[in-house]
This record gives sequence, structure tokens and C-alpha cells, in this order.
Amino acid sequence: MPPSNPIVDAPLLAHRGASLYAPENTLQAVELAAKMGAKWIETDVQVTADNELVVIHDLELERTTNGAGFVALHTLEQIRALDAGSWFGNKISGYQVPTLQEFVACIVDNDLNLQLELKELPGRENDIADRVCSEIADIWPFERRKLFLSGFSERCLKRVARNLPDVPRAIALLCIPEDPDAYAAETGAQIIHVQDKFVDEEALRTIRASSMEFGVATVNDPERAKYLLNSGVTSILTDDPLLLEQDGVETRLRALAHQQ
Repeated sequence: MPPSNPIVDAPLLAHRGASLYAPENTLQAVELAAKMGAKWIETDVQVTADNELVVIHDLELERTTNGAGFVALHTLEQIRALDAGSWFGNKISGYQVPTLQEFVACIVDNDLNLQLELKELPGRENDIADRVCSEIADIWPFERRKLFLSGFSERCLKRVARNLPDVPRAIALLCIPEDPDAYAAETGAQIIHVQDKFVDEEALRTIRASSMEFGVATVNDPERAKYLLNSGVTSILTDDPLLLEQDGVETRLRALAHQQ
């Protein structure tokens, strides 16, 4: 049976902020998600060439900035000089790739909770785990806001468990393991995240038979989201914080107009 007291205490996590309406993983996307009623934000963290932590999803810069090449081969100063907004729309400019410290401050200021995904470089998993855990231990208000760390790398999560044993962890997968509880025990995770395209009826039966907490990414169709939530899934990662609003279409149109 799914957990009665899940770590994620809301049906939706805003995937990289309100990323349907604003450039993903920017402070503006977080602030907009909060205005739309989000309680949780999912984001991604990476290490720069000078060992600083920045919030960006792709290992390379091209898709969401006007830069090029690997994040890990650029210094913080170089990344901060990039435009992280105009790719989303011609009228959007002046957006930067935030540091983890800036992002956490924005999360806390907006009374949000955080899923922080570690984007490791294969072969350097311990580097990001150690750096993130050290900074999170210093800046996260554990007594006031909820947090869990996630990633695709088992090695990375095990390092996180050693550094911050009391912080929950999620293993990110493509599909449902045959035995989710055993898989979670092996990886030291309390949450399993899977991709929606792999969640069929058989997968949902496995979810309902498991004691694990499950999140599904990325779902932007409201009917699909409702179906999954009614079928045993604990939470949905979505680009649209308004996904479950009754007047969803009209509300989304108003939000888009507000951004223009």
C-alpha cells in the first residue's frame, strides 16, 4: 500500500518552477510557481569548473542559455554572464542561471519545499554529492521547510546518505522496478521517481502493491495527472502548477497574459 504519511505532502511538484510559463530553473519561475499556489519545487544542481553550485538542468549550456559547452567546464563568472531567458521568448531578457544559495533563498522566501536533483558527471559522483551536502547543511532551514535530494546515480545517492543521513532521498528511474521495495532498500531511497511513458496498468498495480512513495514525471495533461493520483501515485512532477485547477484552461491563459 502507498504510504499514509508521504514525504511529498502535495499532489504536484513544480518541475523546474513554473516552467510552462517562465524560463526553467530561474528565480522568476520559482516566484511565479509560488503565486500559482505551488507547495513544492523540483530543480537541478551542478558543479562549475571552479567548484561552485549552479541551478541548471542540462549538462551543456546550449538549450537554456546563449552559451555553449559543458557547465562543468565553465566558471561561475562565465555562467553568470549568460542570458538564461531569451531562449524562452523574445521579450524575456536579463534572466541569469542562479546559484544554489540564491535558489534556496528564493524557495524559503516563498514558503516552498524543495526536491533537489543532483546532476552528476559519471566518474565524479562524489564531487557533487559532497559539495551539495556541505552547502545544504549550511543554508537549508530544516526546522521550517521540507527537502529531499534525488538523482539517477545510485553511487551519488549513497554518498548523500553518508553525508546527510536524515535527509530523504529519491532514486530517479525510467521505469518501475519489478520489486520497488527491494530496489529502494538497495539504493537507500525513500522515494522512487519514474517517467510517465513507462507507467502502464501493470506498473500501476506494482505501485499499489508497494509501500514506497512514487512520483511520476513529467505530466502536463490534467486528466492523466488525476488518473495517476487516483491509481496509487503519490505525486506528479509537472511544468504547470495550475494543472489541477478546475478552471485550468482559463487560468493558464490568464497566467500567460500576465507574463506578456
